[in-house]
Amino acid sequence: MDLALQTGALLLAIVMGYAGKRAGFFGAKDYRLLQTLIFNVTLPCAVILSFAKNDHDLRMFWVILLGFVSTLIPLLVIYAATRRAPKASRGFQMLAGTTFNIGSFALPVITTFLGAGAGVPVVMFDIGNAMMCAAGSLVLTNLLLHLDPNWDDMTAAQRGRVIARNFYSSVPFDMYIVMIVLLLAGIAIPGPVVTLVTPFANANTFLSMIMVGMMMEIPHDRSDVLDMAKVQVWRLAVAVCVALAAWYLLPLAPQIRMIVAITAFAPISIFSTKFVDQTLDRGQLAGFSLTVNAVISLLIMAGLCAWLPALL
Repeated sequence: MDLALQTGALLLAIVMGYAGKRAGFFGAKDYRLLQTLIFNVTLPCAVILSFAKNDHDLRMFWVILLGFVSTLIPLLVIYAATRRAPKASRGFQMLAGTTFNIGSFALPVITTFLGAGAGVPVVMFDIGNAMMCAAGSLVLTNLLLHLDPNWDDMTAAQRGRVIARNFYSSVPFDMYIVMIVLLLAGIAIPGPVVTLVTPFANANTFLSMIMVGMMMEIPHDRSDVLDMAKVQVWRLAVAVCVALAAWYLLPLAPQIRMIVAITAFAPISIFSTKFVDQTLDRGQLAGFSLTVNAVISLLIMAGLCAWLPALL
């Protein structure tokens, strides 16, 4: 009963975000304010809290590697599989069909269902995911499809600066790196810092779900609907493959392998919607795809959280 109520509460938050926009309480672009708040405040605080409250096994760096491979290989596979499709469709599938919405979706969802201790492997997976999510997927898609007309005119030094800026300007990515450095150095996070960030970290779940609902916009063009459907299929296929790899290949405890397998069903990342908006001007389609995918992911992840522990 508790699991069903928790799932319902998260779905209700998504519905509230969409209903508020339709009723005129929120503007069409107001979700960007929440994006800024989540990425720069609540999500970094949630990362700090996860590292502060849980023990970390250095063997979990295998999870980081899996997170990176799970975002790189699917992008290359989609690129090869869609070689006959129009460039706009290929770019949309490559950007929206890869990378995972971990910090603002999987992390709050999984910790809601399985407790704060489950956040550690989720965060480790996101460190690998963030390498592609924060910039890598956009850079690689641009290189393969030449979506940015200015990219070809840049010098190698200019391209390097753009890539570096995409990474270091991401506060969650920076926070992950800081936490990893502290972990390797054996430095504990001070108690007052934990007390300070806790209220902001606790707000991450609700704000993230509201933001997903606010981004939703139903498409009417047949080609848009078809591209969205293809992305949903890609994401489900990738999730199943990554979950199986986590379950059978990671040399870690069963509980950790289970959590990573559940994390694999995280939906489209917020970064992907931003990149699609910037390069293809299909931001509304990306937002709706994220919302549909988020609902599907939430139901699957809730079911796995209820079923998989019994298999351990």
